[in-house]
Amino acid sequence: MSTWFDRFDANSTYLVGLDRVWSYGETAAEIEARSSTGVVSVAPALDPESVFDILAGLFGGGAMVGEGVSGDPRGAALVVATSGTTGTPRGVRLSMANLEAAARSSAAHLGNGASDRWLLAMPLTHVAGLSILVRQAWTGGSVLLLPRFSEDAVWSAIGAGVTMVSVVPTMLHRLLDSGAAPAHKLRTVLVGGGPIPAGLLERAHDAGLPVRPTYGMTETFGQVATLRPGAPLAYRAHPLPDVAVRIEPDGRLAVRGPQVSAGYLGEPDRPDDWYVTGDLAELDDEGAVIIRGRADTMIITGGENVPPERVEVELAEHPGVLEAVVVGLPDPEWGQKVGCLYSGQPTEGELAGWLRSRVPSHMVPKTWMKVRSVPRTILGKVDRPGALAALSREAG
Repeated sequence: MSTWFDRFDANSTYLVGLDRVWSYGETAAEIEARSSTGVVSVAPALDPESVFDILAGLFGGGAMVGEGVSGDPRGAALVVATSGTTGTPRGVRLSMANLEAAARSSAAHLGNGASDRWLLAMPLTHVAGLSILVRQAWTGGSVLLLPRFSEDAVWSAIGAGVTMVSVVPTMLHRLLDSGAAPAHKLRTVLVGGGPIPAGLLERAHDAGLPVRPTYGMTETFGQVATLRPGAPLAYRAHPLPDVAVRIEPDGRLAVRGPQVSAGYLGEPDRPDDWYVTGDLAELDDEGAVIIRGRADTMIITGGENVPPERVEVELAEHPGVLEAVVVGLPDPEWGQKVGCLYSGQPTEGELAGWLRSRVPSHMVPKTWMKVRSVPRTILGKVDRPGALAALSREAG
């Protein structure tokens, strides 16, 4: 079986676990031992066995990754479910050409190569984790695998010489709250997977972390835009090489390029080269992407548009708020009314007063619910359907 691992020195390190290191040659042997001409279904954990099972599927008959992912892969190398943060997950069909294009563009943009070690503490049920395996195998780099995310383990890995790290904003918050450690060899921290609260990047930069906002999705095998190395710190992301972007008339971002999936399980290939995302965005003078929120989470109350991310960012600025998620609740008079699920010390009245001086009155939530923590998916993204269900029960 021919794989990417055959292109590099067999003695070079690919995977570093808690108690063992696997070279490129040993990884190729693990893949060969698991080789199959059929489709392999994997419900992965963050462990070496899952890594090798997934890689064997990629270079064999295909890998179906995640619980409940089933159907005809139609020759895809990888099928992985979308995050499901705004609805039912869908299985995305990704070809080997998609994976190679994604790895090639990422390396060309970030400049990572065989000398880089990328920390993997993201679930392998999502492209955030899977893409790290592919990027490093494509470039000849190595992966440091953690069985779960913990602040101490990540800081220890950074201190031990990890050069690349991927986190969602919640992870970055936790790292900064736990204190900083020397990061002399660390050169890139990709921050993505959801809205980045105002001030978070500046706080990370002040702590010595080389943070870069990044944007991507399952349908593109992750990263399609990242703040360009050397660019001033900002909440924007430059398109990667071979990736084209445009803004649709309704404000949604569309993406085109060789890493874009042809379609979903059980569905025909997309007829258009352009994939229209569910994200509202703008392009600045340099062509960088600025995400403004999700089109499918927009709340329309009495004919007025309420982007929930805007309200959430303002709530995050309150010193007593730990987390907040804003959703639209059905309302017979207004069509929808704004609801908020939050954790922290302030009362509903205090938060409503805080918002009235910062956003138009129609954006201030009418229904509030204080909880210990807001619901999140396994990747750490806000689970909006879960928040909506909880608020509906409270309002009902």
